[in-house]
Amino acid sequence: MKVMGLGHQQQRQVRQIGAPLLALLIGVAMVPRAIAQTQLTVDTIPATPSSFRSQTQGRKQFNELLRQGKELVDRGNFAQAIAVYQQAASLDQNNAELYGSMGYLHTRQGQFNEAAQQFQQALKLDPNNPEYYDGLGFSYANLGELSQATSAYSAAISLAPKSVKYRLALGVVLLRQGDYGRVRQTYDEIARLQPGNDEAAVMMGAALLQSGQFDQAITFNREAVKYYPHRSELYLQLGSAYLEQGNLAAARQILEPRLNTDWRSVALHLTWATLMEAEQNYPAALEAYKKALRNDPQAIAAKIGSGRMYLAINQPGEAIWIFRDLTREAPNNADFYYFLGEAYVVDKKENLAKTAFEKAQQLYQTQNNSEGQERVTARLAELES
Repeated sequence: MKVMGLGHQQQRQVRQIGAPLLALLIGVAMVPRAIAQTQLTVDTIPATPSSFRSQTQGRKQFNELLRQGKELVDRGNFAQAIAVYQQAASLDQNNAELYGSMGYLHTRQGQFNEAAQQFQQALKLDPNNPEYYDGLGFSYANLGELSQATSAYSAAISLAPKSVKYRLALGVVLLRQGDYGRVRQTYDEIARLQPGNDEAAVMMGAALLQSGQFDQAITFNREAVKYYPHRSELYLQLGSAYLEQGNLAAARQILEPRLNTDWRSVALHLTWATLMEAEQNYPAALEAYKKALRNDPQAIAAKIGSGRMYLAINQPGEAIWIFRDLTREAPNNADFYYFLGEAYVVDKKENLAKTAFEKAQQLYQTQNNSEGQERVTARLAELES
């Protein structure tokens, strides 16, 4: 599929954004692979003259709208570009490329509901185009509608049975679904079509780790890093597998050299923090959580970890600030109130701790979280004793 208005440099940037498979697993939106690799020019969306009231006048107006849309895309004004393309679509309602282009631009803005609608419209007009299914699958995946995403990518594969990129996208969704058997099947298919695909190796290594097959994860990722030493995800997965097995020395040996190489990796700093906690080095764990937050100020796991480490080093005031802010950001999250209660306990503010625990208890009951209810009930009983 060809989408209007993106130059060669922007195309390279989009490909870089879409490269790491692990990004989608931790919630970072990726550009649909097929769309991200297209080349875009003004002339790529053909007019359908039969749909115009006046063929000559309609074509001239249509082409002018395409030119305006391309300029807007070049300037990064995607919202206005979509509005222009909508005008063009009113002149040529049977043009699938236009709807595909608008779908792509909606994904660039994180508007995945709108993107899905545009790709669906494109598929009504061109049902045999696998790239529209790719865009649709990408939109569904970002909406958390994983079954629909799986169906869309499967349709793309059926239309392009030798495609590797669609299988990679499908594998990521299957990984999120926890369907590790189908991830293995997808990996084997990619291995037959394109031996030595590093993204497939990352995907398979992640599946072994997430499925709890730690011995196999260690063997696979250790071998994979020999072939793909540039893929930092493999080192992280290998270190995580050692950590899960309790082999802290091996985890440290793998992860520590990556701290300088991959210092921007939030996942690496979070994993290193977990290792430091396991070694009971709480100041180092706190510093790791802080580094994760410097890279991603919205990382909830890093905020929670920082709060817990402040408690571990007996600085409850700092922990209270963190957990109180979290309850304001997510007032229906029972865990945040529980952590806030623990911070008040350490700070010897039992009345405030009781209030926080009672709020957590109420939310746990509403959410039918029996484990949470038992934990907070025990803490309230301790305060009453």
